[in-house]
Amino acid sequence: MEIRYLLGVFLGMIASIMMNVGKGVQKQHVGIFLQGKKMFARQNRRLGGMWLFGVGICAMSSLPYSVGLKLSESPSAIAAMTGIGIIGLTVYAVLFIGEKLGWRDAVGIALIVIGTSALGYYGGSKENVIRTFETVIMIEALAVITIATIAACVVTKFFPATHGVIWGVASGVGTGMAIFLADAALVRSGGSLVGQLGNSYPYVALVYALAANVAAQIGYVKAKALVVVPSTNAAIILSPYFMEGAVYGQFPSTTLLFFMLVIVTGVIYLSTGPAAKASA
Repeated sequence: MEIRYLLGVFLGMIASIMMNVGKGVQKQHVGIFLQGKKMFARQNRRLGGMWLFGVGICAMSSLPYSVGLKLSESPSAIAAMTGIGIIGLTVYAVLFIGEKLGWRDAVGIALIVIGTSALGYYGGSKENVIRTFETVIMIEALAVITIATIAACVVTKFFPATHGVIWGVASGVGTGMAIFLADAALVRSGGSLVGQLGNSYPYVALVYALAANVAAQIGYVKAKALVVVPSTNAAIILSPYFMEGAVYGQFPSTTLLFFMLVIVTGVIYLSTGPAAKASA
């Protein structure tokens, strides 16, 4: 395994921890938006400022994400590292938000760490794959996954119990698409960090990233962070694999599928533990 790839994955882990802790800060202070006009009152400005600080942490994670993509050349491996960041989120949620952590939560976290670490390692074996794509295919793949996600969000109106999971997934899909489009920008620019700004993909990625943040806030209003975020991470991990298959023609091996199953199993454990049962 090349040092370049491992460094890229490491940066992906750092970005993941930043993003997940930032989500925890947002969840802790999202109630400010339920105050109506009072949210602008002097006594609430600090809460609003802390929410913006959480948004800022998430935004700053884009730099190590971008460099990690450049070094690893594997959006799915970088996205997989998002699962590692749930450790940071869990610590923050327990210590600062007061959410409870039980044995099922611990098992879920362990499975996610094992699955994401292995997925990141084995996901780098793509030396002989030529990464090119057609714009039309890219648009079609984005349309399919976007429409499916919107439809799932509509379902929450009829099945309120799915609110936290589905809006978490919606947030994860948005982030996963942003990560994938950031990689597509590098591919289209020949790997140039500066040159990528000359094509449309970074800006479309920004739209998806903003939509992901909105979806997360909607999820946080009615559900605990340890319900929304694991669902988000699962979608972040899995959605780039869908896009890689549809756009690049890269499909996961049996080994990768196994570790993807490990991750999903971990998310299920975490989503059915005490934190999930205590969802607002």
